[in-house]
Amino acid sequence: MFQVQSKQCTTCIYRKASPLDIKALEAQIADPHFDGFFTSFRICHHSDVACCRGFWNRHKNDFQTGQLAQRLGLVEFVNHDTLKE
Repeated sequence: MFQVQSKQCTTCIYRKASPLDIKALEAQIADPHFDGFFTSFRICHHSDVACCRGFWNRHKNDFQTGQLAQRLGLVEFVNHDTLKE
């Protein structure tokens, strides 16, 4: 199963009020061969395995694992929190 956080955390880098440069962060995992696609995904900073819900909401179709997990029905939404807000 491909684990995705069930909700976006209040400190997510993808929240509207985030002071971080999302484009620079996304450039770190951008696929150099396919514009608009990613070689990987962002793991939620509250987890050590689950995909960030903010990243998933915006890019679930833009990386191979996300595409495959959706097509095969292998997406599992979890509440994994190793860092309390």
